[in-house]
Amino acid sequence: MSNYEVELFREQGFRRKKCPKCGKNFWTLGDGIDCGEPPCSEYSFIDDPPTKKRIMLNEMRELYLGFFAKHGHERINRYPVVARWRDDIFFSIASVSCFQPWVLNGTIKPPANPLVMSQTALRFNDIDNVGKTGRHFTMFEMMAHHAFNTKEERIYFRDETVNLCHNLLLKLGIAGEDVTYIEDEWAGGGNSGSCFEVIVNGVELATLVFMMYEDTPSGRREMDMQVVDTGYGLERFAWVSQGTSNAYEAVMPEVLKRLKKGLTLDEDHNILGEYSRIAGSMNVESNADLKQLRNHVAENIGIPLDKLISVIKPFEDLYALADHTRALTFMFNDGVVPSNVKEGYFARLLVRRALRSMKKLGLDLSLHEVISWQIKSMEKHFPEFSANRGDILNLAEVEEKRYDKTVIKGRAIVERFDEGRKSKGKDEVSEEDLVYFYDSHGLVPELVADFTQLKVEIPDDFYIQVAKKHTTPKKEKEIEEIILPPGLEPTELAFYRDEGRRKFKAKIVKLFDNYVVLDKTFFYPEGGGQETDLGEIDGRDVTEVIKRGNVVLHKVKKPEGLSEGLIVGCEINWDRRIQLMKHHSATHIINGAARRVLGNHVWQAGAHKSEDLSRLDITHYASLKDKEIKEIESLANNVIRENRPIRKYFMNRNDAEEKFGFIIYQGGAVPGKEIRIVDIKDWDVEACGGTHYDSTGSLGSLKITRAKRIQDGVVRLEYKAGAALKRHRKGIKEIACEVDLEHMDEDDLKKLAAIFSVSIEKLPSTLKRFRGGWQHNLKEIKGLEESIDKVGVYSKKYNKLPGGDAFSSCNQLFSEWKQQQKDIVKLREGLMGGVKDEIRRKIDSDYIIVDGVKLVKHLTSGLEVKNLNQLANSLMEKNTLIIIANKSDAKANIVVASDSEYSASDIAKEICKRLGGGASGNKRFALGGGSSEKVDEVVTEYKP
Repeated sequence: MSNYEVELFREQGFRRKKCPKCGKNFWTLGDGIDCGEPPCSEYSFIDDPPTKKRIMLNEMRELYLGFFAKHGHERINRYPVVARWRDDIFFSIASVSCFQPWVLNGTIKPPANPLVMSQTALRFNDIDNVGKTGRHFTMFEMMAHHAFNTKEERIYFRDETVNLCHNLLLKLGIAGEDVTYIEDEWAGGGNSGSCFEVIVNGVELATLVFMMYEDTPSGRREMDMQVVDTGYGLERFAWVSQGTSNAYEAVMPEVLKRLKKGLTLDEDHNILGEYSRIAGSMNVESNADLKQLRNHVAENIGIPLDKLISVIKPFEDLYALADHTRALTFMFNDGVVPSNVKEGYFARLLVRRALRSMKKLGLDLSLHEVISWQIKSMEKHFPEFSANRGDILNLAEVEEKRYDKTVIKGRAIVERFDEGRKSKGKDEVSEEDLVYFYDSHGLVPELVADFTQLKVEIPDDFYIQVAKKHTTPKKEKEIEEIILPPGLEPTELAFYRDEGRRKFKAKIVKLFDNYVVLDKTFFYPEGGGQETDLGEIDGRDVTEVIKRGNVVLHKVKKPEGLSEGLIVGCEINWDRRIQLMKHHSATHIINGAARRVLGNHVWQAGAHKSEDLSRLDITHYASLKDKEIKEIESLANNVIRENRPIRKYFMNRNDAEEKFGFIIYQGGAVPGKEIRIVDIKDWDVEACGGTHYDSTGSLGSLKITRAKRIQDGVVRLEYKAGAALKRHRKGIKEIACEVDLEHMDEDDLKKLAAIFSVSIEKLPSTLKRFRGGWQHNLKEIKGLEESIDKVGVYSKKYNKLPGGDAFSSCNQLFSEWKQQQKDIVKLREGLMGGVKDEIRRKIDSDYIIVDGVKLVKHLTSGLEVKNLNQLANSLMEKNTLIIIANKSDAKANIVVASDSEYSASDIAKEICKRLGGGASGNKRFALGGGSSEKVDEVVTEYKP
């Protein structure tokens, strides 16, 4: 009880009671016998708000922030809804998530202490209830005041927190007798403590958490820092103050008013209010709960159930649409690009639910039009929406068009699925099938139900299920576990004070398992996408440099003769270091250029800097056009020519965030109190630990050699600078000479290579092959058994190319191929089309589920290896494992493609081992071979 008996309760005569319905203890000045929280009590504020006056949403936010500012709290701005400062969650789910882990574990000081904020947050654990219960939101604002108490400095804790909360409620005009404080426990993000749930007229307005403990491998222990973690629901405060029939009407009145203009609604306030009131007293989590709620409301009001449903259902879609478009406005503004992965998955989830609601309502509107209304209603209080309006609306428009295409394709997919199911004597679409349709084809279950002739039962919590599967970020790369010897002191990272140092002396402080630990090092350890430095330690080759914790390990090829305590001479492979520095600086320059050309939705999704090539993955909704690539490259080279200074310095994390914003986390979450900033003047500022030159001019120039869409919502840019670019240009010149087209530059060669769907490097062999004449090709095809490539479309593409002397040498070659176009197309369709259709059918309806993964196996013959590659790549889908076996006389080829937890390489090796052969590849794709004698049996019986 000592955790809950606070000063306010003693001074003002609050009584501690036990709720006879739920058994919880609570404190009150009133005469009520229960705790006042649903389902023990119903809402009593609808049409009878307990505040002195109606307070609108934005006014309520300002009132709250102003109140705590007057009571010694510093106001801070909201953090983005995308939690870029963390690698364990995608979104800000509460105000305290902005301060986990760095503030709570004592790494850095809070941005203010005490502080007050209104944090935009996203949660998807109740998404199926949004629009139905009157109170659930996907995006909400958590108003909060926080105090961070340490042994050295006590700010305030329980007594002051409850007192502040109570005085705020009184200021709003709420009577003290109407407030109930329920005793409870809270846990989240690895921390926990006692709390009060603050209830007014049947609704929980706030939660006051007193965070005292943290979870550790050895159990719960008391935190060094004790935190006041409060959460006041802005939407609920506005709702209670206005007494509207539900929270949506109080939060988004302007947008709802515009949406209703296009609808014919039976807006019976009595029905809507009673519905929300009773919904508040129930825990609506399933369809059964929803049916019970509707029956209860119909009985209370005295109207037929079908009448109630006809009134309520349109409003459920209306409110879900309003909520989802509001959430999407924040997501798009804060840099989320809809996709099938990471935070983009949730944006697409909301887009498709919103579009489905619009269709059910029969609204003749576009998604971006509704979002434009949301922007207009909020931009006064969120001025960033005005600045990013174009980006936000463009993302909405692109995604809506993409969904339209999905719907068109979806009907055919479901029809094929039906045929396969019926051929197996099955008459229903399973829950697992619905998840597959959504994750692999983007088809919401309601669409599947529209298209299929089979029985469908959509789970009540379908969207909660699919969201839960994608809630936790997956680690991109597993770090090799190395057990460090005890007692190692941190290695001095000397390369940060002198990036130009090539040779140095250092003392060996530890030797173990071919690793050398020095007291200081100028070798850069692999990190931030930059590959490791190489070189020598006392004449021994250094093959790898890695950092574990605060210790740098140098892997040495032959450590014999080295000993602990020895002073050794070290030398860095400087040509490699220079190249890595140029490529790393180029990454920052190109990232800045991409944002300027494509929009503020561009964020770094991954990067790698090697000696010969560098790549940057960026979030973008479409493949890049040649014009966009050229513009990015041109802007980047302008920055290089301008020779802008590149400053590198350490800053306190809070100061860096305040000065530059969260864009500094382009490369992902960065640990530590002090973070290293790489600042290219007036161009790009990022938290980065890599090595860089002091000015952009040192790069000379850069060239984007390739741009491709590597996954939905992510585009990869490959580029070269320095010596790598010189080698590249020399190679291009050699290729042009080899094909007798010396007059062509790289862009012309790219166009020519595009005709053949090959890389520039493969042009010589491709042209040589087809210059042998048509008879040579026909012989090579061998009917349907040999490779066909894409000869049939070469001339078609060629005709679209600009004319001119650059391509005149190819005219005769293409004119010969034109005559054979129809034959080649027929051959391709006859051979590849039949096999592809058969595998496609299996993927849609004739598969095996293994641990939630769709397994598809197919046996064929007469295909070349590249045909198998094409098949596997073109058919690959999320959470699917494809095994294709091809027989050719006495040999068998095995191709395994996986977009699942199973490794394609491991499976291919296992199968080929049984066939007396071997395989190679990676987790996603592998190729192998062996004897064809038992291939049918081995593949048919194989199960991972």
